[in-house]
Amino acid sequence: MSQITDAAAPQESAVALQKIAQRHGAGYRSVGAMAYDIIREGILDGTLPPGMKLRQETLAELIGISRVPIRSALTQLEADGLVEVHARRGAMVRVLSLDEAQEVYDLRILLETQALRLSMAEMTPERIEQLRGLAETADAISEGGEFVTARADFYRHLYDAERRPLTWELIEQLRLKLGRYVLGWRLVGHDDHHESHSHLIDAVESGDVERATRMLVSHLTRVRDGVFALLREATGETPARGD
Repeated sequence: MSQITDAAAPQESAVALQKIAQRHGAGYRSVGAMAYDIIREGILDGTLPPGMKLRQETLAELIGISRVPIRSALTQLEADGLVEVHARRGAMVRVLSLDEAQEVYDLRILLETQALRLSMAEMTPERIEQLRGLAETADAISEGGEFVTARADFYRHLYDAERRPLTWELIEQLRLKLGRYVLGWRLVGHDDHHESHSHLIDAVESGDVERATRMLVSHLTRVRDGVFALLREATGETPARGD
């Protein structure tokens, strides 16, 4: 089997990517859209970890398509901030620095607390019922691309993305930059669900905006600190400013 990186890549990564490709084999308007979703999921669930080189010919072989849609997908993923493309070294999964991760969480806290306040001002019993179902799903899943998707569905509805699509687009772009690190943090057993998504919906249903926003900030801060610990362990880096 072809290598994904210059060094000998673990066979499990190639096998995992092929399994993702098999799940995405039908229902797409274009091969390019399918390639984008497959590679994106591979990055987010850790199949293609930060720093891994993404060789177009290898990805095309594993997914079973030509190199043209792979090239297009990598360009789009670069725009999303998940991939870096260098003229001589080619494409690789982007590695965030601690300071970049800090900035991401600073922005997320600002945007998400505002989005929650606006959403709660227009909350309905029907939306609460829907959010409870999504919260239970998000709390029950802890692995792979399904974890990322379940969380995205929950927050998309919590922040009323249909009414405020631009706000959600900004939040989602920031979430994607760190989703793979959050998943890694959970997989090593650090997420104890101290404040679950269901508990947050209890606060939202009560109408207590300050309590709900405090819970959201507490959750984001706790996950941020866990992600920072992983980044420090992996890179030996310390942030230029305090956490």
